[in-house]
Amino acid sequence: MKAIGILHKFLYIPICRAYANMLGDNKADSFMCLLYSLHFFIVRGYWPNFNNPQSFEEKLAVRMLFDRDPIWTILSDKARVRDYVASKVDCKYLIPMFWSGNDPDKIPFHKLPSAFVIKATHGCQYNIIVKNKEKLDQKEVKKKLKKWLDENFCKKALLGVSWGYKNIIPTIIVEAFLNNNGDVPIDYKFFCFSGRVEFLQMNFDRFGDPYEKTFDRDFNPLDLWQGEKQYPGEVSKPKNYEEMLSVAEKLSVGFPFIRVDLYNIEGQIFFGELTCYPGGGMVEWIPRKYDYLLGDKWKVSYKGP
Repeated sequence: MKAIGILHKFLYIPICRAYANMLGDNKADSFMCLLYSLHFFIVRGYWPNFNNPQSFEEKLAVRMLFDRDPIWTILSDKARVRDYVASKVDCKYLIPMFWSGNDPDKIPFHKLPSAFVIKATHGCQYNIIVKNKEKLDQKEVKKKLKKWLDENFCKKALLGVSWGYKNIIPTIIVEAFLNNNGDVPIDYKFFCFSGRVEFLQMNFDRFGDPYEKTFDRDFNPLDLWQGEKQYPGEVSKPKNYEEMLSVAEKLSVGFPFIRVDLYNIEGQIFFGELTCYPGGGMVEWIPRKYDYLLGDKWKVSYKGP
């Protein structure tokens, strides 16, 4: 099994990426579907049906392989999505932004507060959290940002089929650090189907020792596991929870499925991101019943080849 895992990671996935790159902006063809299906089977233990998808992950795969709606590019772009959010809900939910541009050498560090967050807008995990500017190695930060700006996240990440990221123009934004007693705030991930929140995943200490906990819409805990350790302590319903539901649902209107990520700092709600491809198609649902329960909520308007 270990050998299979190594081959999957270092041979099979790079082949998938290379072939996806060859397809460009075209929908997946039969060979790409076969490549993805093999990966799907390895990760989840069942063969997907793209012609008549039933589970959540089958429908997510259909979106990644065949849906080329330009809206996914807008929503995946951490800069452009701010205008989209402002048009749907009050701009008070946006994290304050100090600077944006495409040249790391022009970041005005001398004008920034002591704590802030630097992000590249065209992918995932392009974040630099600065809690104390005086300890920041600006040279190393600029070097890292220049490396990120030269990357195409879609082409280099996962199986190469996260199409929404493919055509984003790489940009840098600098936002306020949301201070949760000196730590990174809890990430509230609302899974929304046709404008309604169906369940919530809470992520704790994402950049340190991560834990997660999932709840239904009414904040009842669920026995769902998706790879991270389960948070061991008691979890209280956040202040203004009903407002969080309202914000998430307003932002999800018009989409059969979208994940809305929010933060809540002592009752003040901030927008995190809109996620089109949760887990990049690499996450298993345990127990599997949730894969189908949520798949039933996702009313797809398109099918595979």
